[in-house]
Amino acid sequence: MGQQPKQSLLRRLFGDPVSDATEQSMPGIRAAWTGRQIERPDLEGSVNSIKPMGIINRWRYPDAYAVTSPFGGISLNKELIQSEGQDLNDVLIHEMTHANQGGGGFLRKFYNPSRDENEAINAEAMRKVRKTDIPLRSPR
Repeated sequence: MGQQPKQSLLRRLFGDPVSDATEQSMPGIRAAWTGRQIERPDLEGSVNSIKPMGIINRWRYPDAYAVTSPFGGISLNKELIQSEGQDLNDVLIHEMTHANQGGGGFLRKFYNPSRDENEAINAEAMRKVRKTDIPLRSPR
């Protein structure tokens, strides 16, 4: 039998990080989250919540697709992701990496931000998925 990924106390208490309200405001987020859980089980246990970005975070980080709290919460800037055509799956992997860095990663961003950001960028870039469609021939 496979080993279950480690989950935080918050995850064990509150369950699935994607609430029904989040799914209603961001259709498709639950499917994207489920896919990322399968893709990176080593990272998924660190995520405690996924929700739309609030007005304060949108004001503080207007150019960010998402932000991660030191407690494993991911807040997504739905409008920016959609308007710039960003892949939600890439955003989730990037933020899952930050959630996995924990509170130490949150503190490191003040004195060595490039280390943790590079780790998240690499996790996003190294996804083993095809980024473009395969051109198909039409049937004769």
